[in-house]
Amino acid sequence: MLHTSPLSDFGRHFRFLNLGSSAVAIVRNLTLVPSLHSAPKPAFDTDGDLLEYLLNLGSIDRKDGLLVTWYHSANKKSELAAGLKSDVMVLEADVNIEGHNTPNETDKPIMAHPPAVYSDNSFQEWLDVVLNSSSKGIKLDFKSIKAVDPSLAILLKKSSEVKLNRPLWLNADILMGPNVPINTAVNASLFLSLIQEKYPNCTLSLGWTTLYSFLFPNKTYTQKMIQEMHSIVGTLPQRVTFPVRAVMGRLAWPHFSWLLAQSDRYSLTLWQGKTDPITVEDLLFIRDNSRAEQIYYDIYDPVLSQFKEAALNSTRKRFYYPGGNLLDYFHPADSDELWIEWLRLLCAISLLCSPDKRGMIALDIALRNSTGGNLIPVALYPAAGLPLEQCLVTVHRHLDPWGIYLNITEPGALRPTLELLSKLYAQNLLWNPIWISMALSFGSFETPGYMQGEEFLTAINIIFPYVTVAPGWPREVLTAGYTDPLIEDMLTLCKDLWQQVSFQLEAVQLSRSWLATTKLLEISPSYTITVQHSSAEGSYCGGFPGLRSIRTHAQKRVYYKIPRQCRNALMVDSLTRWWGGKGPSSLFKEGWSCG
Repeated sequence: MLHTSPLSDFGRHFRFLNLGSSAVAIVRNLTLVPSLHSAPKPAFDTDGDLLEYLLNLGSIDRKDGLLVTWYHSANKKSELAAGLKSDVMVLEADVNIEGHNTPNETDKPIMAHPPAVYSDNSFQEWLDVVLNSSSKGIKLDFKSIKAVDPSLAILLKKSSEVKLNRPLWLNADILMGPNVPINTAVNASLFLSLIQEKYPNCTLSLGWTTLYSFLFPNKTYTQKMIQEMHSIVGTLPQRVTFPVRAVMGRLAWPHFSWLLAQSDRYSLTLWQGKTDPITVEDLLFIRDNSRAEQIYYDIYDPVLSQFKEAALNSTRKRFYYPGGNLLDYFHPADSDELWIEWLRLLCAISLLCSPDKRGMIALDIALRNSTGGNLIPVALYPAAGLPLEQCLVTVHRHLDPWGIYLNITEPGALRPTLELLSKLYAQNLLWNPIWISMALSFGSFETPGYMQGEEFLTAINIIFPYVTVAPGWPREVLTAGYTDPLIEDMLTLCKDLWQQVSFQLEAVQLSRSWLATTKLLEISPSYTITVQHSSAEGSYCGGFPGLRSIRTHAQKRVYYKIPRQCRNALMVDSLTRWWGGKGPSSLFKEGWSCG
C-alpha cells in the first residue's frame, strides 16, 4: 500500500506520529500558503524552463507540458501577425538562408520552410516584431547549418540591446532517424559548437530526420539512434528537449523511457506530421509513463482536444509500461521509495478487494503441473500454487495501481514466465510494473545450482525485455557481506542493459559490509537498489544496522522490500534520529503483519 501526502517531510512525520490535525494544519499553513504581498516577476533568462516561465505569466496553472500551446510556421509577415494575435504561448518559426542552394544565395537569415528559400520576413525583422509586441516563447527551427552563425550573431547583438526576457529554444534535426534513405541532418558538431560559442543561453531542441509511411507502420526509433543522441548531448550544460514524431513514439517508448532517465535536463516534444495517423491511446500511453513536465505535445486537433479530455480524466485506467520507473507509477509522498509497500500474495488478495490500496505484490515463482498436465509458472504462496496467469489477470482488472515482483526460484521457470508475460502484453492485459528477480551465478559469485547471469539477461532481452531487471547474489557468497569483487562483477554483468535495474540486497548481510554497494547507484541513473528483509531472517533488529546504513547514505533510489511493521519502524527511526534519538522504537522489535 502506498501512502501519499502533499506535506513536507516535517509535516509527514507529524502525521505519522498522530500529533493531531491541528499540528498538521499548522505545518500546512506554514509551508503551502503564499504571501499576500507578491514580489514583482523577475526578468526571465533565455535558457530558463519554459513551464516555469508560463507559470510566472499565469498562462498555465501547473507545470504540465500538455497545457502549452504552439503556433506552427510563423514565418511570413502575415503568418507571424496571425500568431501574435492568437492566444498560443509559443511561436515556432523556420530559419533558412536567403536563396539557399541557388546562385542568388546570401548570408542573410530569413523565415522560410523548405522548399521555400525566399521570404518577405528576415530573421532580424521577425525578432524585432516578436520582442516588441508579445511575451510569447520562441522556438527557432534551423533548416540549414548556413543559417545558424548569422542568426546567432543577430541574437547576440539583440540581447546586448534589450533583454529577450523569455525562453528561447534552438531546434535542428542533427541525426538520421527512421525510414530516412539519405542523410539530410544538420551537422551536429558544427551546430552545437556554434551555439556553445555564440549563444549558449538557450534550450536545445535536438531531433532526428524522419519519414513515416503506412507501408512500414512498425518502423520506429531504435535503441542505437537514441543512445547515439545521448552520447552527443549528455555532457552539454543546457536543457535539452528531443522532438519525437508522435506516430512512432509508443513503439520506441522503452528507449525513450531510458533516455528521460539519464538526466533531469531532458524532455520530449511529441510532434505530428499533418497526415500522421496518431491515436489518443498512443498519446495516453506516453502520458501515463512520464511526468507531466517531461513531455510537450505539438499535436493537431481534433486528436489534441480528444487527448486532453482523456488525459485529464482522473478516473480512467492507466496504460503503464511494465518496465517503467515505480516513482512515475505510484507517485509516493516526497518521491520517497520507502512509502511504497511490498506485500505477499495473501495480503495482496485481501487488499485487492479494498478501494484506494496499492503497492508491489511479491510472488515466488516455480513450475507446477496444471490441471491439463502441462508445466506452468505458479506463485508458491499459498503452498498449493496459484497459476501466475490468474494472478496477473486479476491485478489487471483493478483500477488501483499494483505492481508485480516476480522472484524466479528455479531456473526452469524463467522462460515460461517471460513467455506468459509476452503473451499477456500482446493481448493488452499487462499494464502494470513488472520486476523479474533471480539470484545469479557470475564471476566472483559463481555458485553451483544458480542460473548463469548471461543466460538470465539473454532470456529477458529475447523473450520479454519490457521489465525492470532485479538481479541478486547467491546467499552462499554473502558471508562477508557485499564486498568489492561482488559489486564490481555484478556491474560488469549488467553494464549493457538499457532497462531499469534494481540490485537486490539483503539487510542482514548489509550489516556485515555495505559501503561497496554505494557504487551501484553511481554508475547509471537507471540503477536502483532494493533492500530486503523478512521475518524468516529474524526480527527487525537483526536487519536494522543494514537498513539504517543504506537509509542514512541514500535517501533516493532505494526501495525497501520489507514487512509493514519493519517499514514503519524504519520511518520512526529516521524521525527519532532527526530528533536526536538512538535506534529503533521498541514498539516494533517483535511481530510481523501484512495488513
